Amino acid sequence: MRDINFSKRLRLALLPALAASVSLSAAAQTAAPGKTANPGASANSATPGTAYRALRASALIGKEVRNPQGTNIGKINDLIVDMTTGDVRYAMLEFDPGIFQGERLFAVPTSELRMAADRDGLVYNMTRDKLERSAVNRADWNRTWSDPSYLANLDKTWGVVQPSRGARAHRVSDLLGKDVNNRQGSKIGEIEELMIDMAARKVHYALLEFDPSWAAPEKFYAFPLRAFNLAAGRDDLVLDVDKSKIQAMKAFPAERFGTVNDPAWVADVDRYFVTVLPTLVVARTGPSGQALAQSSESRAPTPGTARAPRADRN
Repeated sequence: MRDINFSKRLRLALLPALAASVSLSAAAQTAAPGKTANPGASANSATPGTAYRALRASALIGKEVRNPQGTNIGKINDLIVDMTTGDVRYAMLEFDPGIFQGERLFAVPTSELRMAADRDGLVYNMTRDKLERSAVNRADWNRTWSDPSYLANLDKTWGVVQPSRGARAHRVSDLLGKDVNNRQGSKIGEIEELMIDMAARKVHYALLEFDPSWAAPEKFYAFPLRAFNLAAGRDDLVLDVDKSKIQAMKAFPAERFGTVNDPAWVADVDRYFVTVLPTLVVARTGPSGQALAQSSESRAPTPGTARAPRADRN
């Protein structure tokens, strides 16, 4: 991963604050039952009437977790996301010393967490017995997260109705900065950030920076997670896109980052995702025959913005 120089950090340091300061109420658009998914549309809508609020995954990892009384009990160590649906299914909690014995991480469904009133942390009402059953030794986390049996056990422990689809589950910390290849196996860019809709508990879109030979530097573009295919061994992501079409995509200037939650702007990019993006990305089909493009029943993300700082990942 390329280093970001100091001047670039300084130039863009205020962008995340702008993005986090704006929220809106957005109604989901519902597609007809059985309708084929549109390759460019997103499936990441919140429940109608809930407030849409995008938060960077890199800011969510490391965020403080408190109990209902407001006492700090730990922090978010990692997240597990379903690459097919975009659902952020589990948060891996790292509790403060003395709460649990041993060096362990504890999987908690994101539905169990809520934003604190000051939005500086998350609130969780601990369920100790379930936490004990969903714990994993920190030393084993690197290999355990991709084990389908571990994910199935989590679903059983927490009574999750929809399974985590182990074959498409991925830890968010590994996706940030991950290489993206074309179908020939050549690197075309990397994932710079994931924008998470906290109301829907879904990854709204992934921000991809293409290599300079593909697109102008210091620009990044939004894609639904389903647009990416996991390469063998999960070492890389594959995006089936033609270089000439990427260069024709509309990228947004830096100032757009501050209006990422503006209703009019979101509606405008909705139309972009539905009408333009399907012509740029080749839809893939999963084992069940389901298109790996997002459903058209919800709003779409921004097709591109200027590069955001990543200082919080250091």
